Amino acid sequence: MTMNYLKFLQTLKKDLNQSNSDFETVKFFRKDIVSVWIWFCVLEQYYNNNNNNSNNSNIENIISEIPKEYASRPTIFKIIDYAVIKKYFEKIVDENDKRKYNLFPTSQTIKEFEEWAKVFKGF
Repeated sequence: MTMNYLKFLQTLKKDLNQSNSDFETVKFFRKDIVSVWIWFCVLEQYYNNNNNNSNNSNIENIISEIPKEYASRPTIFKIIDYAVIKKYFEKIVDENDKRKYNLFPTSQTIKEFEEWAKVFKGF
């Protein structure tokens, strides 16, 4: 099955126009490439942890996945802290190492991501 690139581009354009008004969390995380990386990393770890019960959702693991040329550690922390303030992420002290924090998407973030992702079904 070949991909219909025209349909894909039209879907992307429609998504960019519509999803920012439909999904608060999607709008927040798509504001820049670093926010997108953080959003994808947290969600990826969330879905991965649900499948194998590993716990690698600490902030240091997330930071290590973001290319260093994209942002500094302070910038990444600012984005994470703002997402926590807006209740898009939960920041929880690690049970095994009280110096570390784990990051989890809130139910709103998960729900909106899953609803938003349906646009891309079939690509």
